[in-house]
Amino acid sequence: MNEKTWSVNIVIDEHKSGETGAQTRARALLSASDRTTFVGTGLARRNPQHTDVPEVSEDMAAARALADLSHQLYEAAAEREAVTRSALNSARTTDFGRPGSSA
Repeated sequence: MNEKTWSVNIVIDEHKSGETGAQTRARALLSASDRTTFVGTGLARRNPQHTDVPEVSEDMAAARALADLSHQLYEAAAEREAVTRSALNSARTTDFGRPGSSA
C-alpha cells in the first residue's frame, strides 16, 4: 500500500482595528507529501462581552479556515480531474481510426 501523510498546522492570532474591533484570524496550512501547500483563512469577531473566553472566536476562526482549505482542495482536485479527463479523451481521439486500434 502506498501511504501518504499530509499535515495541517493551524496558526491563530488576533488583530485589533477601530472598524472591526478585536478579530481572531486562523490560517490552516496544509503540507501535502508532494510539497504542495494550501492555506485556508478564517476570521471571527470576538464578542466584546466575552473577553475572558477567547476559545469561542478561536474555534470559529479555525473552523472557517478549515472550511476554506476544504474548498481549495476540492477545486484543485476538480481541476486535476478535468485535465486528466481531457488528456484521456485526447488520447482516445488520437488512437481512434489507427490501424489495429479497437474502436
